[in-house]
Amino acid sequence: MIHIKYRMKTMLRQKSMIFWSLAFPLILGMLFYFMFGGIEDLEQFQKVPVGVVKGDALPEEFVTMLKEVKTEDEIPLFQVKTYDDLTGAEKALQSEKIYGIIQAKDDLSLTVKSSDHYSSLIKTFLDQYRENTALITDMAKKHPNYVSSFVMDMAAGTQAKITEIPLKGTDKDPYAQYFYALIAMTCLIGTMVGMHNGNDIQADLTAVGARRNVAPTPKLRQVLYDFVATYILYCIIVAIVIGVCVFVYDQDFGQNAGFVLLGGWIGSFTALAIGEVIAVFIKGTVQKKEGICAAVFMISSFLAGLQWGDITFIIEEKCPVVNRINPGTLIVNGFKSLSVYGDSHRYMINMVTLALIGIICVIISVWKLRRVRYESI
Repeated sequence: MIHIKYRMKTMLRQKSMIFWSLAFPLILGMLFYFMFGGIEDLEQFQKVPVGVVKGDALPEEFVTMLKEVKTEDEIPLFQVKTYDDLTGAEKALQSEKIYGIIQAKDDLSLTVKSSDHYSSLIKTFLDQYRENTALITDMAKKHPNYVSSFVMDMAAGTQAKITEIPLKGTDKDPYAQYFYALIAMTCLIGTMVGMHNGNDIQADLTAVGARRNVAPTPKLRQVLYDFVATYILYCIIVAIVIGVCVFVYDQDFGQNAGFVLLGGWIGSFTALAIGEVIAVFIKGTVQKKEGICAAVFMISSFLAGLQWGDITFIIEEKCPVVNRINPGTLIVNGFKSLSVYGDSHRYMINMVTLALIGIICVIISVWKLRRVRYESI
């Protein structure tokens, strides 16, 4: 216990380690909070302004439908604006007061300024109207007696029965994944701590390592004490980061907070083990190994979606094996499987895989260290 206590004190004196492990994730989380905090309010749906021209031969039922169609939340989909002539409508289109002009030429036509999600929404509605009109016309020609019931079925939406499968998770915030990736990065920064543990047991790298190799305490026990001390310390750091995310940055992990904390602790274990492997197997200076550790946790965090949330979906399509072995992605996917899908089975698969990677790294590093011998110290 004394060895563990002093090892923790040694690590706490390393200000750079404290900054990168604790302060840096909290600062980055603050940036996420200010970036994404009010974005849901900004993304609330607003009616899409559409222009029609007076005197144009638009079907009356079409204009009525355009005004009355609503979203699932009972919000009107379009705001219909009427203009005296086409010139006025075109001026409004250029100044973006409306996003499309619907005209009745040979067929219903749409004029837009540019292709964006507003104009796409208008076009989709117009295409659906054309398709339904063609179906009704065809039905009137072939089976005129069934037109009335056919129109009623279309209006009621009974053409196809769709079973809605609700997601079981409680957190549907699309930006929560950035905070999950932030927690994953916090865990992965532990590779730097694990690397220092590995260096401090090697006599040819540090003066501390030289002294410890001539100490009567067996090397395996020293490695174990170092790992336990830094693991306890890092579990506290991860708990602080998660606590700040919940109580300061308003991230609602709901009933999954305990699983998020457990996932952070498993991720910390694996990161420390990866750092040990880098320290033991990579030859060169301490600075070189620090650079490799930084590259490992930054690349792993990037692939987990820290900088770009959609990267995990692209990797899943192109090279899914990366998502199965990348520690950062395993952490994030474990959290998302709970928050979005409410699937504890997926969570356990990701966490077990993550833990196995850590255990393998620990076994490899201990095996390597036990084989190291020095002719003189």
